[in-house]
Amino acid sequence: MDPGQERFYIFITERVREEHKEAVKDLMNENFRKQAAGTFTREDMVKTQETLIKALKPDKVEEVKAAMAHFASQMK
Repeated sequence: MDPGQERFYIFITERVREEHKEAVKDLMNENFRKQAAGTFTREDMVKTQETLIKALKPDKVEEVKAAMAHFASQMK
């Protein structure tokens, strides 16, 4: 995990409801592996966002959507 990924990982896991933390950690680690391999796609991003939105604390949804939109805008 690179420093940017680590910051994002911490950002997300602090905003996820407790009962979803392990599943979200696993999902994010898988995404980071795909990024390292160069196989992370926009489709992966969409699926991740859908999963995360369901796992977030309700008051954190908009904040995380904004962060993910910023990340998605930087994808090639």
